[in-house]
Amino acid sequence: MKKIGLFVVASILGFVLFKMNIPIPYLIAGVIVAAGSKAFLDPATNWNKNWREVALCIAGYGIGCNFTLTTWGKITEQFVGVVGSSLIAIGLSIVIAWWTSKYSFANFLSCVMGISPGGLTQMMLMSEEDERADANVVLVMQTLRLFSVILVVPLLVVTFLNAHVVPIDEVIGLDKGEHWLWMIPLGVVGAGIFTYLKLPTPRLMGPILLTAIVSCVWGPLQKPPYLLLAIAQVNIGLFMGTLLDAEKLKKTKALIPFVFVGSAIMIGSSVVVAYYLSAYYGFSLITAFLAMAPGGIAEMCLAGLSMGEDVSIILT
Repeated sequence: MKKIGLFVVASILGFVLFKMNIPIPYLIAGVIVAAGSKAFLDPATNWNKNWREVALCIAGYGIGCNFTLTTWGKITEQFVGVVGSSLIAIGLSIVIAWWTSKYSFANFLSCVMGISPGGLTQMMLMSEEDERADANVVLVMQTLRLFSVILVVPLLVVTFLNAHVVPIDEVIGLDKGEHWLWMIPLGVVGAGIFTYLKLPTPRLMGPILLTAIVSCVWGPLQKPPYLLLAIAQVNIGLFMGTLLDAEKLKKTKALIPFVFVGSAIMIGSSVVVAYYLSAYYGFSLITAFLAMAPGGIAEMCLAGLSMGEDVSIILT
């Protein structure tokens, strides 16, 4: 019953945020409701990981069906810019990690894993496999980084870049192409292949890449219904929100200022790099910013979907 209550409250808040023109409204609502419940009501608040995994498959299909042969052509043309901007982000995160380790109790390796703009899941797996890293430090730093980015970036693009959430009829599965129910086999097979190969974030990246390939080879695929995407966002957000642990925060509270300052620096640098990418390659500044922002693939791509931006560029 508690989980049903969390889902209902998050859905209502998500609808309110949607009406307020906030990008990824249901994901943000899920994060806020779950984190609030865990911090103020029940420290044992949790969310079913399997539900999150299914939600990632849905999001993966929704992202992947935006790819076309034209998209792949553009990606090859932009390869140098993509690699260059990625190296800038990685280099900056290493500098921030060095600064954090120099003035805090955390070692350099843990700080690199904690501040690097990769997925939380991948960084946690790496920290657990390397005994030199402090998994608790990595979890806290990655969680706070993702929280700050997910809550700040959508507000920045709406406030300063004049972004807006696209109408529902532009993101529902009524467009031309093969029926969106192909999402089920594509999601299952894609996730299965990536899981078998032990690749990162298999439930998300597997469906994205398999759907993208099918979309290019076979033909266009319908987008999933907006309601389904909203439900997926709520599930992803609720799971993320439960990652915030008060006890772990208390043990590593000295790191909190470093994480927030570091995240602010990375977001600021993302704006600068995005400006040059946008000017050079011709895609929108919003697309470039979401592509460079140090958030997770799922969150930034979903933000792009909700604003009608070029998701293929953000994903790349």
